[in-house]
Amino acid sequence: MRIAILGASHWHVRLMYVEALQELGHDIVALGECQPGKLELVAGLADCPVYADYDQLLAEQQPDFVFAHAPHADMTDLAQWLVERHQPFHMEKPMGVDWRKLEPAATMAATEGVFVSVALVSRYYAVVQWLKERQEQLGRVNHYYYRLFAGDPGRYREWGVEWMLDPARAGAGPLFNFGPHVVDLFLHLCTERVERVSAHWTHGLHGEPIEDLCSITMVGADGAVGVGEVSYTMPDGYERYFSLDSAHLHCGGPNMGDMAVQWRDGRSEQVTGNTADDVYFAYTQDTLARFEAGRPPLAGISDMVHTLRVMNAAKQSAASGETVCV
Repeated sequence: MRIAILGASHWHVRLMYVEALQELGHDIVALGECQPGKLELVAGLADCPVYADYDQLLAEQQPDFVFAHAPHADMTDLAQWLVERHQPFHMEKPMGVDWRKLEPAATMAATEGVFVSVALVSRYYAVVQWLKERQEQLGRVNHYYYRLFAGDPGRYREWGVEWMLDPARAGAGPLFNFGPHVVDLFLHLCTERVERVSAHWTHGLHGEPIEDLCSITMVGADGAVGVGEVSYTMPDGYERYFSLDSAHLHCGGPNMGDMAVQWRDGRSEQVTGNTADDVYFAYTQDTLARFEAGRPPLAGISDMVHTLRVMNAAKQSAASGETVCV
């Protein structure tokens, strides 16, 4: 398949997607980067032409599929541009900073039948896949928890994506970086709709304008309670923890690729499979396979609209100190 990558200075491109695409045997036919001063970050990523003009890239290379990236505040315009051209594509989360602006692009994509996948890769963890396949057996979900803590955000400045430290361009800090995974899994596994959101955040650890940590409490339409915590507070590396409690089972632990599930009837099962090291490759492989087969993506632009709506409410709550009805 002929693949073009737009916004190729995005750190996920060099850390996740180029290697996955090459391993899967797809041809990267073009790299694009329209941000001023960022072309040097793209050089050498793949043996192909590099463009600053995306119209020219599409016209000359005619890719089958596009991997699209941009600063968060620019993502929705790029998504709309691709949808209008009926160009199938993937985009990193969060696809924008305001769900109201993203919703028309989602509606157009659905109406026009444009394939749009969003990288909500936590859906590919082993325990998440196992739970989703058995959703009818879970019974009512009582409580959900997902923690994702990471290290110093100064790495984004070192990687040439300093816009991640600017709330105007990034939307927020870890809330808009890791928050989509936390919110999406609550909607994916636990409830069709979030009704109320309360959030709190902290600042000052790193001296950046973005928050250091954000804690989110979500209440689903059926009463399920979901708690998500995301941060840049680790000295190094990542800390993860996931748990889900329902009428019929409980599971919890730090490794979402190897987790014990306890049924309330006394049974116990060990779930193994995709770990944090596997999910981006699994996402890339599955997304392109679904596109080639004419199947919808596992997570699409409409899923991101629902997730971003909750994230916007969480940001409003954290700023105001009040619970927000969604």
